Amino acid sequence: MAAIESGACLLISYNSQILQEICYQASVAKKILGDAAAASLQARHADIQAANNVFELPVGQVSIDENLCTLTVSNVLSIVMSPNYAAANDSAVYDWATVGRIKLMGINDVR
Repeated sequence: MAAIESGACLLISYNSQILQEICYQASVAKKILGDAAAASLQARHADIQAANNVFELPVGQVSIDENLCTLTVSNVLSIVMSPNYAAANDSAVYDWATVGRIKLMGINDVR
């Protein structure tokens, strides 16, 4: 897989309509996640949009489990992501340092 161009930002897609609404509508995020997680999500979503890869995220702990990446912020928020590329035929594991397109698969327990 080719490396990301310098200056590129992560492109985000969403596994469901509700995940997209949670990310873009503060009122929906507060209703579903609560005030603390919603506030953290707004900031982390902006960080994800600005980063070149998941290892550049300035806040939270990034953990990788093959083709899933989880960003955990304290005990308030967890964002699960996967690469947004066609599935590899050989079940290859993506190099997260080069992944430039992600799909949000879940936020806390919301899928």
